[in-house]
Amino acid sequence: MGIGYNEDNRGRKGMKDGMGLEYRFLDVIWLDNLLINFIVLWITWKLSRNISPMWRLWCSAGIGAGYATVLILPGFDCLAALPFKILLSFAMLTAGFRIRSPKEFAKLLGYFYGITFLLGGAAFGFYYFSGIGAQVSDGVFLIRDFPIRILIFSVVFIILLYRWLWPLLRFRISQHQLVYRVEVQFDGKCITLDAFLDTGNELTDPLSGCPVMVVEFDRIRSILPPEIQKIYLQGREEHLGDITRVMAESDWINRFCIVPYCTLGHSGSMLLAFRPDCVRILNNGSWAKSGDTLIGIRNQTLSDSGEYQALIQPHIIP
Repeated sequence: MGIGYNEDNRGRKGMKDGMGLEYRFLDVIWLDNLLINFIVLWITWKLSRNISPMWRLWCSAGIGAGYATVLILPGFDCLAALPFKILLSFAMLTAGFRIRSPKEFAKLLGYFYGITFLLGGAAFGFYYFSGIGAQVSDGVFLIRDFPIRILIFSVVFIILLYRWLWPLLRFRISQHQLVYRVEVQFDGKCITLDAFLDTGNELTDPLSGCPVMVVEFDRIRSILPPEIQKIYLQGREEHLGDITRVMAESDWINRFCIVPYCTLGHSGSMLLAFRPDCVRILNNGSWAKSGDTLIGIRNQTLSDSGEYQALIQPHIIP
């Protein structure tokens, strides 16, 4: 949000003339902050499961980068005050995300600040151990002789924390808590089933970014349109041509999509999925509505013991 960089005399971000005056190239400072802001916003977007398009994240990152650049200019010291920084974060979240309720905004704000502080702490930890100095000017960190590897190490560190530790920190689950009661509503019909929480499952639709819950066909068959049932009853769920032809003639074409996936021993497979009216999950004794979720239909038994009929991933749990 407010991180700027300048290099030594040889770099383009900061130079000194013969009189000792220092020049800072605002375009490079803006670009540096644009990339850092986008990384913070992208991780916030992933954790919150927001459905905002990617271009809005870039616009939001540009707003933050513009603010950091303006702070470098003479006469704009007043913008470094805390109220302006808070307003900036509000503006970035409003521009970058689809916010449907105050509760969702508060969640986004918590993710945003937490990731910002974590990324900043990681970066300055690397700076400290590398012996590189830093100075603060009007609320903007200016780092001399900045090596790009420090930023790369910091970003990789944050991404690894998200990928490896987030499920553990969020759920702290034991074996008996891995099966959830799930309710799926579609076209005025409703079914209830048991779903196994697969923490290593990150199956998502590449176009919308929505997480996918995999459900056995036999368990969800009763709420599916007849033409979709016919595909699975005839064992044609892996034939793209047949699926395309059936969907082109169906009234539900806007609710169904094809998600690529791979399993052990099977690569390049396809999973027919649909967007339900609602998905609710029984968690801690109460039903809670999940975020945007796709239901992938699998014509195969998922549990030999019959303990569960679906697979869900951590990001689907509300």
